[in-house]
This record gives sequence, structure tokens and C-alpha cells, in this order.
Amino acid sequence: MTPALRAVFALLLVALVSVTTAGGLVVDNADLTPAEVKLLFAMREYTLTYNEYADRLPGWVTGPFEDEKVNLYVRSPDGVLVIGITFHDRKIVQFDAKGCPDPIVTVTTDSATVEEVMVSDQPFDTFRAAMRNGTATIEGNNLLGTLRSGMVRFGLRVMDIIGL
Repeated sequence: MTPALRAVFALLLVALVSVTTAGGLVVDNADLTPAEVKLLFAMREYTLTYNEYADRLPGWVTGPFEDEKVNLYVRSPDGVLVIGITFHDRKIVQFDAKGCPDPIVTVTTDSATVEEVMVSDQPFDTFRAAMRNGTATIEGNNLLGTLRSGMVRFGLRVMDIIGL
């Protein structure tokens, strides 16, 4: 093996180890537009931050989906990007640009809302505002998903009513 080939191999190994140690996050790419690729990788970077703070979020928000698959439908001028998100122990462990089979819930929003949440100093409050104004929705895809997403929507409404 030549020194140049060894260097490339070592860099690939370091990249794989860094992704694995960052919570095992995997991005499975598909045929995407440049804007979709940019959004997907921005979400990946944001997820690393999210995973660091996931344990600090209310259990009624993260608990219902802690070991589940969720599909995120992101509307944009290019169409709809379906991103499958796999959670384990309240953390995001995988993105799939083709969506997940049999997700428990579907979250629908637009690319501007996703970007607003990612750049916000208070992303949870930004997401709550998107739920209130209808730019983000959560729908259960089966009975369990309907019950769990209903619990989250109820919790968000209670927070709005009591002013938290």
C-alpha cells in the first residue's frame, strides 16, 4: 500500500470513528437537490447539538419517541423531502433521506421552519410557535403514534395555557 493510499485510508477511518463516537449518527443519502443536501447536512450538524441536550428536554416530549422511527416531511419549492429519523434513548441515531418504513408519527413542516428551529436560541419554543401557527404538524400513523403525538400536543397546549 502506497503512503498516499494509507493516508486516505487513515482519513476515512478517522471520519468513520468520529461519526460513530458522535452518537452513531448515519446519513443515508439519496437523489437529492443541492438545497436538500444542504438542509440534510445542516440538520445532521444540529442533531449533534440536540443529542447533547436531549436528556434536558421534558420527558413527555422526548419519551414517546425515544426508541421509534419518525418521518419528517419538509416542503420546499423543490417538492417534499422525506427524512426518516430514528431515535434511540431519546437521541437521534440515524437520518434516512428516503424516509423510514412504518414510522410511528409524521411531522410535516417547511424548510424555513426547520431552518428557524436550527438557528434559534430557543429551538423548543420556536417549534412550539410553529405548532401554534400551523407551520408544523404531528400526526400519528397508527394507534400508538396517535396516542403519543396527542400526548405531546396536549403538553404543548398546557404549556401555552399556563404561560410556560
